[in-house]
Order: sequence, then C-alpha cells, then structure tokens
Amino acid sequence: MPESWDRAPLRGLDASGAKREAGTGPHGGAASGHLKSRVVKRSIVVGGHKTSVSLEDVFWNELRSIAKARGMHLSQLVGSIDAERQHGNLSSAIRLFVFEQVRNSSNRSERQ
Repeated sequence: MPESWDRAPLRGLDASGAKREAGTGPHGGAASGHLKSRVVKRSIVVGGHKTSVSLEDVFWNELRSIAKARGMHLSQLVGSIDAERQHGNLSSAIRLFVFEQVRNSSNRSERQ
C-alpha cells in the first residue's frame, strides 16, 4: 500500500478524524478552501437536555471566553442564548450572539 494512503483522511472525516460537515473542504472551510476554521459538532446539556451544536472553532473559543468572563458554565450561557432566541437554529443563534458581543466590545474600545 502506498505510504500516502495511510495518511489520507477517510471520506467525510478531516485529517484529525473529526466528522466534516457537508459542503466543507478538507480544512473545514468552504468547499473552495478559503476559510480555515473547521466546523466542530459538540454535545452540550441545555436545560437538562443533551443536544448537539455545530460551530466553527473560532465561535466555540469565543463562546468559552464570554462564559468565563461572566463566571458562567458554557452550558448556562448556551441555555440563556437558547431561551432568548426568536427564530433559527441554536447554532445560528450562538453565532449571532458571539458576533454581537465581539462587535459591542469593539465599539466600546473604539470610544476610549
């Protein structure tokens, strides 16, 4: 067997063995390969129920930072986001929440 075969990712998996979402390239970005942040699906308990959430690494990292800064567990923060969302799925609501937090933080620092 050629040496490269044992290093090639399996169909539907990235090089680390994590499941790749449909429509993503080998690096987890768009099929064209322009985005580098891979989508990661994680299980989390929200309101006493286990659910799966698919987010890019940058959103998971920022969400953890926000939870830590607020002195909350990640599941508590996700639960509050889930309770306040008006429409759309949980992953989208989390992305919008993180975006708003980063934007608000950026606006505050620009005023100083």
